[in-house]
Amino acid sequence: MIITGATGKIGAKVSKILDSENLTFTALSRSKEKLIALNLPHMKIIEGTIEDSENWMRQLKNVDQELLFLVRVNDSLEVLKSAKKHGIKKIVFLSSASINHNNSVDSQNAIDHKIIEDNIKEMGFEYVFIRPEAFMGNALYWSNLFKYSKNEIKWPQLKAKYASVHESDVAEVIVEVMKSFSTFEGQILTLTGANVITQKYMLEEIIRQTASNIQLHEQSLSEFETYMSKYMEQKYVSLREEDWQYSLHNKLELTNTISNILDREPLTYREWVSENLTTFEGV
Repeated sequence: MIITGATGKIGAKVSKILDSENLTFTALSRSKEKLIALNLPHMKIIEGTIEDSENWMRQLKNVDQELLFLVRVNDSLEVLKSAKKHGIKKIVFLSSASINHNNSVDSQNAIDHKIIEDNIKEMGFEYVFIRPEAFMGNALYWSNLFKYSKNEIKWPQLKAKYASVHESDVAEVIVEVMKSFSTFEGQILTLTGANVITQKYMLEEIIRQTASNIQLHEQSLSEFETYMSKYMEQKYVSLREEDWQYSLHNKLELTNTISNILDREPLTYREWVSENLTTFEGV
């Protein structure tokens, strides 16, 4: 098994689970120092860049290279071309549930992931597509609001909703799929949390667990755009606003995929906050 994005938020969790189960795997990274720091004895390391996929593929002579876990990057198509050339037959692709949404034809995130899905099919790979809804970890962008706000937090569209999924659940599903690929081959697995939750609930849960006296108030979109323009490009601000508008006008569907595969209920947002509480506590 080959893992791309092994130091990313999902890839690192996948790598740790594989190692804990004494499964040997190969990880690709731009910097092997980051992988070495993970201290995973069952991980073989290939240092290289996705853009230079031919180079790292040539290093796979003595590696079980039948299955590749792929995360979307700018040069995913080049990775797929090299994978095909060097004998990789099976792809587990971390895609996006935005493809399932009614506005997918207008969503750049959905378009980008669907292109890779289509490439995988057209090139004749056996495949499983993992389509998670928004990661609970996306809430980390609120950390500075909590660290540096004394009395008040303002945020727009508090009624906007997410079917957020815990990254650990995503990683565990990926590992199960990789271990039992033939069981899932050809399937599209959409992963959601157990509940649809609002931004208001999400922020209030952090406030509750940090035992802070912060008051939460609705912010206008214009105020939000002015504030966020200091920290990110407008296109990323627009992506968030599109997600909010979609959730306000469309029903978010929940799936039982996680419970079926892992034989337990999905982890909750409350659990995620508890695990990441120090990130939101004041300086």
